[in-house]
Amino acid sequence: MQDPYHLFEDLNDPETRRFVSDAHAETQAAFASGADFDQTVADMVKQLQNPRQIAFCQEHRARMYHFHQDEIHPKGVYRVCSAASYRSGYPEWQILFSVADFDDILGDDVYLGGVSHYVAQPEMVLLTLSRSGSDTVYTLEFNLNSGTIVENGFHFPAGKNHISWRDADSVWVCPAWDERQTTQAGYPREVWLVERGQSFEESTPVYRMDSDGMMVNAWRYLDAQGAAIDLIESSDGFYTKTYFQVSPECEALSLNLPADGEVSGYLAGHLLIHLRSVWQRANHSYPAGSLVAVKLNKGELGAAHVLFAPDSTQALESVETTKHFVVANLLDNVSGRLKAWRFSDGLWREVSLPKLPQGTLELTDQPWGGDVLYIAASDFTTPLTLFALDLNVMELVVVRRQPKQFDADGIQVRQFHAESADGTRIPYYFVGKNPSPETPVIVYVYGGFAVPELPHYMGTIGKYWLEQGKSFVLANVRGGGEFGPQWHQAAQGINKHKSVDDLIAVIDDLNNRQLSSPPFIGIQGGSNGGLIVASAFVRTPHSIGAMVCEMPLTDMLRYPYLSAGASWIDEYGDPENPIFQTALAELSPYHNLSDTADYPPALITTSLSDDRVHPAHALKFYAKLRCNKAPVWLYAGGAGGHTGNTTQEESVIEFACIIEFFNLQLVAKH
Repeated sequence: MQDPYHLFEDLNDPETRRFVSDAHAETQAAFASGADFDQTVADMVKQLQNPRQIAFCQEHRARMYHFHQDEIHPKGVYRVCSAASYRSGYPEWQILFSVADFDDILGDDVYLGGVSHYVAQPEMVLLTLSRSGSDTVYTLEFNLNSGTIVENGFHFPAGKNHISWRDADSVWVCPAWDERQTTQAGYPREVWLVERGQSFEESTPVYRMDSDGMMVNAWRYLDAQGAAIDLIESSDGFYTKTYFQVSPECEALSLNLPADGEVSGYLAGHLLIHLRSVWQRANHSYPAGSLVAVKLNKGELGAAHVLFAPDSTQALESVETTKHFVVANLLDNVSGRLKAWRFSDGLWREVSLPKLPQGTLELTDQPWGGDVLYIAASDFTTPLTLFALDLNVMELVVVRRQPKQFDADGIQVRQFHAESADGTRIPYYFVGKNPSPETPVIVYVYGGFAVPELPHYMGTIGKYWLEQGKSFVLANVRGGGEFGPQWHQAAQGINKHKSVDDLIAVIDDLNNRQLSSPPFIGIQGGSNGGLIVASAFVRTPHSIGAMVCEMPLTDMLRYPYLSAGASWIDEYGDPENPIFQTALAELSPYHNLSDTADYPPALITTSLSDDRVHPAHALKFYAKLRCNKAPVWLYAGGAGGHTGNTTQEESVIEFACIIEFFNLQLVAKH
């Protein structure tokens, strides 16, 4: 039987466009209109644009580069100041370019995707300009000194391309502006070396993967202690990769690394490998989740050394290299820690670091050629602090403190554990004042792709939710990366339902502890998290009072055929495989909606410019709920793509709409 809502997969269909426009207008009228709403949006935007907010920068040669948005420049400007003025607290900004100017140049609605400096000459940059905020980007070479696009420079058409500097006169190009260059997932399958003055057709082809792979990428690692190396990453799936070193003759030399290992850095002639599973090599075994330094010489792997091996509560979050040090950002019971090592006299040695705050730590920048790290630290109720850590002298200094955005008096942060259906203890953070069974609570979840959910500063949620005595829960369900590969793999493939089991267990635990009760519990998640909340919503609608489902996957039997879905088969399984088909049919929110169930109110969001998770997932789920007379609304912004890359005001309007929805469904009606 044909899916009655299959037409929503054609976003160019006039009927689809009209349906979306009408539904969005209805949602705006219900939750995003009126003088009070407009004032809330204005206040939120003012807070975001407060000049005392921390300007997170890239530092190159004692100059601080920053992307800034304000009322005058809603699409943003790229600006620079000296490192001395930045550290003094009185930065003297100079605007280098305005993003809005590129709309006319490219004849498109574009937003800044990123600025890649050539570190040896940081005035040379590659700009990625995102079409309507999507993953599809144009690439232009720009000179920051002259403020002009480089004539006959490295310029490439719009696509899901990967382009990076090799040296001042060449770039690695993985093109995706023609379907012949792409995999079934829409990502690049080819690697080319393009030298200055060459057209793309004149450049050198280096590698090509089969179209049924996922994607390729190529880049150069600069080693401050030795020669640069060029690598290719060829991904058959999200977690299965083959790495190659490119020789000076442009030959791709296969590296004998584990298929599910991730290259995370390069220093002192060693590749830094993050292992997802046990690596058995000769007479040595390297544990899953560990960070291993492996000697590399002309495509040949030498001795390996374990820098870090996690215990049951730890996970490796990220890796950074400075001139002399490898620094690992670790999670220990979902709280941040740093470790560092230095290679000297042929040995890797761990070094002692100054004490950092508890909570979430993020490595925000590492200026090339030095040993300074910029680290942002925060927790649910403590505003961000930006630190500079000089690893040579182990000196930690405060560079900036973010102003307080809400009154945290009386707000407590507690970590509880819920027991999931299979007996696994699932941790979650509860943030609130004096909860009772009638306390409205938002339960936020992601639970996929080994991505951890961490205790960041609450900011606007604190101001517009927690201050009023309402509560917030961050659920660290399986499928995420909070406790390493095993925590992720426990809810992968045919076991993806365990992420949903865990969320339902957290909801039940809130009720059992009398921290809230079903009419007052709202669940929220985006992308993979949208799948998890939608599945819980369909399975146990009686256990919640409302749902916000953002940019979701909902049709798990057709997801590989929509936008970038084919790249996620490693995470969810292949619906054409009978083993996975049964599990996906049971998980799929769209297919499990009932025309007799009593569903609580739902707000579903998407963007018609989302070229990662196809908007049809949201549209089909919304339409079927609406057909069943459920209380459901659709928020469908135009620009922003999957990641919300748009103006601050547009982002704030959507956030304020979500808060108003929860207020009306969890507060006003009870």
